[in-house]
Amino acid sequence: MPPEPRPNAFPRDELISFSGAPIVSQTRPVRFQEVDAAGTIFFPRVLEYFSDAYQELLERAGIDTPRILRERAFAAPLAHAEADYLSPLFFGDTATVELLVARVGSSSVRFGHRVKKGDAVAAIGSTVHVFVDGKTFKPTPVPAALTAYLEARS
Repeated sequence: MPPEPRPNAFPRDELISFSGAPIVSQTRPVRFQEVDAAGTIFFPRVLEYFSDAYQELLERAGIDTPRILRERAFAAPLAHAEADYLSPLFFGDTATVELLVARVGSSSVRFGHRVKKGDAVAAIGSTVHVFVDGKTFKPTPVPAALTAYLEARS
């Protein structure tokens, strides 16, 4: 029986079989400090991989995150994060982390992520970032630079 659809997630099959060009793709080793006693990746590290790809996306879109945070111009806290682990990643493996798709709302963006080891999909997931005013934490529009960058890649 297939899992129930989740409102903040992309369909599993869509992320597993995605064949388009990812918005961001990073290759990285699975480091010793990222694994648990079983020698497999410690589960929250996959969310860190997603976050690193997201940060690269912001940089590519021309968003200076350190300046934005210092000036408290806006913030983009997570409202939702999830990951499904499909095959193990071990210390020394090479992982390809992909930010695949994005759906832009008025004040939030939903991202679909995938981590691969070779051709095998090791993990998939989704995150939702809500953009808020850095001082009041009230919702604010998604930055125009990010929207334009994503639209150019869809």
